[in-house]
Order: sequence, then C-alpha cells, then structure tokens
Amino acid sequence: MLGTLRQHWQKSERSFALPIVPLVLVALAGLPIGWLAWSAAAAVATGSNGLAAAMLPTSLRDTAQLMVSVGLVTGTVGLVAAWLVTHYEFPLRRLFDWALVVPLAVPTYLAAYTYVEFLDFTGPLQTLLRTFNGATSLKEYWFPNIRSSWGAVLVLSAVLYPYVYVACRAFFLMQSASLNIAARTLGAGGMRTFFTVTLPLSRPALVVGVTLAMMEVVNDLGAVQYFGINAITAIIYSTWINRADFGGAAQLAVTVVLVIGLLIAAEGQARRNRVYLGRRDSRVPPAREILAGPRKWSAFGFCLVLLALGFGIPVGQLTFSAFRVVLPETIASTVAALVPTVILASLGAVITVVLGFIAAKLSQSSGSVSRGAIRLATLGYAIPGTVLALGLLQPLGQADLWFNRMTMALADWRPGLILSGSMAALLYVYAIRFLAVSHSTLDAAMKKRGTSVLDAGKVLGERRLGLLLRIDIPTLTPAILSAATLVFVEIVKELPATLLLRPLGVDTLATLVYMRANVGLFAQAALPALFIVLAGLIPVILATRLGDRRKV
Repeated sequence: MLGTLRQHWQKSERSFALPIVPLVLVALAGLPIGWLAWSAAAAVATGSNGLAAAMLPTSLRDTAQLMVSVGLVTGTVGLVAAWLVTHYEFPLRRLFDWALVVPLAVPTYLAAYTYVEFLDFTGPLQTLLRTFNGATSLKEYWFPNIRSSWGAVLVLSAVLYPYVYVACRAFFLMQSASLNIAARTLGAGGMRTFFTVTLPLSRPALVVGVTLAMMEVVNDLGAVQYFGINAITAIIYSTWINRADFGGAAQLAVTVVLVIGLLIAAEGQARRNRVYLGRRDSRVPPAREILAGPRKWSAFGFCLVLLALGFGIPVGQLTFSAFRVVLPETIASTVAALVPTVILASLGAVITVVLGFIAAKLSQSSGSVSRGAIRLATLGYAIPGTVLALGLLQPLGQADLWFNRMTMALADWRPGLILSGSMAALLYVYAIRFLAVSHSTLDAAMKKRGTSVLDAGKVLGERRLGLLLRIDIPTLTPAILSAATLVFVEIVKELPATLLLRPLGVDTLATLVYMRANVGLFAQAALPALFIVLAGLIPVILATRLGDRRKV
C-alpha cells in the first residue's frame, strides 16, 4: 500500500514539475515581446505616442501593399513552376526540379543591392543599351527606376517564390494522379483540370507558401531601406536609432507582432484544411505529359527566367563585382568580419541546438501543457529580428545596471556592459529567433526514430545519462548536425537583430555588407556578400538531397 502511494506521489510530482522547463523557455523567449508591450502601454499612458501615431498609417499602408503584391507574385509564379516540373516533361526539367529552390540562398537585402547595381545607370544592362542607342545620359532615353515599389516587389518575389514552389511541389508529388485522370476522362482539358481540380485542392499548400513569403517581407530591413520604402520594420529601426523614441518604436513593434499573429493564424487555418486533401495512391504515380513545340519551350523559358531572376543575376553580379578589382583592404575587412561571424554562428548553433534538443525531448515525453508551452517558445522564428532586438535592448541594459550596482556595493568594482554590450545579447536573440529551426528538425527525427530503442536501453538498465550518450546522441547525430548547419547559416545571413545588438567595433559579414552598400561602396561589399550566398547554399543542397531520398 505504501509503495503504491509512493509511486502515485512520484508520478504526480513528476507531472507537476515537467512544465517548469517549458515555461522557463516561454519566459525567456517572450521577454522581448512582453517588454515591448509594457513599453508601448507606458508610452500611451504618458501621452508620448504622437510619433508612432503619425507614422503608423503610412508604414502599415506601404507594408500591406508590399506584402499583398509579393504574395500575389510569389503565389502565381511558385504555383505555376511547381505545376510544370511535376506534371510535364520539357528540356532540363530534372535540373529545374531542384535548382528552382536555390534562390532561397540569396538574402533579400543582397538581392536588393545586386539588382540596383545590375540595373543602375552604370550597370551592365544600361551600359549595353547605350552602346546600341548611342546615348550618353539618362535624359536621352527612358529606363525604369529600380529603386521603387515595383522594384522591391520584383526583387523580393524573385528570391521568395521558392517558399510557394516547395510547398506546392510537395503537394503535387503527394497527390494522387487519379483525380486528374478522372477529370481528363470526363473531357476536361489541361487548363480546365488545373483550375477546377488542382488549384482548389492545392489551396492549403499555396496559402502556407504565400504566408511564409509574406512573413519574410515583414522581417526584411535592408531591402526596404535600400528601395526607400516606409515598411514598418524600417520605420521601427529609424524611430529608435535616428529619433531615440523607444516608446514609439515599441508601439510599432507591437503592431508588427499583431500582423505576424494574423499570418500565423492564416497558416494554421490552411494546415487544418489539409484534412481535405486526397491521399497519394501508390498504384497511380503522378504522370508527366511530354510537351512539344511552343509549349515545351514556353515551360523551359519560364523556369529559366525564374532561376535567372532569383539566382543568376544576384550571384553573377556579386561574382563580377567581387573579382573585378580585388583590393587588399577589401580582403582584410572581409576576413575581419568573417572571424566574429563564424564565432557567433558556431556558438549560436550550439546553444540553439541544445535548447532545441531539450524542447524536442519534452515534446515527446510531456503532457499537453508542456507541448503547448514549447510551441509558444518556438514562435520567435516568426517575429522579425528588429522587433526581438528592440525588445531586448532595455531589459538587458537594466540587468547590466543592476549587476554593476551589486558589484559596486560588494567589491567596489564596475564590470561595465556584460549583456547588452557584448555578444551575449546576440546569442540570446539568435536562440529565440532560431529555436524553431532546431526544434522542428530534432522533433521530426525523434518521431521518426520512435521510442523502442530507448525502451530497450531502459530494460537493459541504462539511466538518463547513459541513454543520452549511448542512444540519443548517436541515433540523432545526423539530425543534430543538420539542425546545427541550418542554424549556423541562418545566423550568418541574419541582419536586423545583429545590426541593433552587435558590440561596438564588431562587424559580421551581414552588417559589413549593409554598411558598405548603404554608402555606395558595393564593390567592397561584394566579396563578403558572396561568402553569405555560398553559406546559404548549404541548407538548400542538404534539403534537396533529403528530398531526393524521399522521392517515390
């Protein structure tokens, strides 16, 4: 009887203690958002919300226009590209099947810089045009200005359409061909089948891809600033940095969080609707129609243009600018920025993967409360880096102030800025921002592995540490390395949070490119930018290889 009561008490105690770690993760991840909400409310209470009220309508209008435009373009071209490579045979289809994903390796701010250089007056396109028309100045001919709203839509759509392409391509590969065959049997042509059968069924995948692309638009800082668009993230940055109005910036940041919340809700609704998708019939694989004549070359040209716009032009312009004139100071500045970039990315990857491993283990073994708390803690990936960095500036500065007061009282010693003025702040925001990346990778691996191996180890007498070192880590090593690689590359590309929280005198590759390009020194920014693109190719190649293994 006493043994039964003791087991019941230990089980109750265990179920009570388990949510502590997830709640701590939620508290740490939610600190910047909570501080911003409090600061925004305090600004309203003191009446110092005039700046935010004046800027908010303009920034919301410009941001909404940019999001809707990019969403429409990426949704259209991504869906059409996925439909072509999964349903038709045309020249180089196998190459386009995986190559259409590589524009994701180009950060939006790099695409903006390269397109301006490529289409500017001194760029190769206008130079070639002047050789044909004999003009010597822009007054003698007309050429569209890339630094405009349409230019931003073109550039952002060119590198963000793969979100829609990947989602729709996966849907088309998993969808049974029986529905299309039935529609064709009933007399429907290819176009009618697409609009009446395929498009309605692919709506959830399309919404998911478009939502991810729109969230990237909200998160962008470098591209919208370079194109002169009053997007809400750019307004937040200028409100805090240029005007030193933290309350106004906090109000705008809270607005961004609300917008992101609406997008997440839309994506969640789309995922719930996936229950209506037809399951793949393994006996009827997706058939590909062999195109001929103009249709064949139209499909080939469409995919080639997409690849050229999203990857060929940016990488080509970067390569040309980087190696046209190689200066010693350019190499020195690139190496100087590469060292802290690698250090930050390595430390950030280790910390984030450890936290992701803990969160994934708790998701597998804990109750619904813990799983819900972990889902909340991993929402940081959806929050723009500008917002997270802004929300950490004051609390970390306050923590430094308290710590300095304590050391002065105890040892008459003032250590200075330990959190807010060091790499610790960057590692903190990286862990919040990219926890979802490591958690999702490790959680999927744990679900695929199952619990039978762990159960066998427990039967053989292994305890927690032994299970971790002998079973968990060896069986999850590929997933751990994959998660660490993804987080490493994401940190290398990250700009907004790094720009706000980096220590004085420390530049990463992303901030170096931003600072050089914004003052017109693109030639000196091309080499570090090329390093960023090469790093970004790593997860694309890994994802492509993984996808090839899962093909049926």
